[in-house]
Amino acid sequence: MRRIFSFLLILLSAGVVCAQSPEVITDIVNSEEITYGQACYMSAVCQNLITENTSYQNAVSALYSEGQLPADIYHGDSVVLVNLCYIYSQMFDIKGGLFYRLTGGSPRYAFRQFKSDGIIAANMNPSAVISGRQALDILSACISKYGTDNLRTDWNE
Repeated sequence: MRRIFSFLLILLSAGVVCAQSPEVITDIVNSEEITYGQACYMSAVCQNLITENTSYQNAVSALYSEGQLPADIYHGDSVVLVNLCYIYSQMFDIKGGLFYRLTGGSPRYAFRQFKSDGIIAANMNPSAVISGRQALDILSACISKYGTDNLRTDWNE
């Protein structure tokens, strides 16, 4: 029962957060490992860089062209947690600590900032590959912590 409730809560929050396609969100939630395409899709749709029916590869390309990814990577590769934190950190205006600011929000310091801010657990491994459900949980925590000032807000209209 708890799993069903958690699943419905994630679907609701993800749908409300960025008004993304329900089929894509279901695909992401059911993924055992989040891919770059899926993570970039969530980020790019929330930032209004792409539309909801854009492919994962185009989402990766959109973030790369915005300077939010260091390389135009393959959309099907699994994302390690440190890189997911970096992708999500590009969406928000995070003040961060000294090294986060000095490095321009490098993946290592984005990960450490998320730990410091309570977005992710202190014992999480930066090289862990997480599930789609966990990635949505982290995105929801980021939105709760950092707000939606720079994100798409058309769900209120």
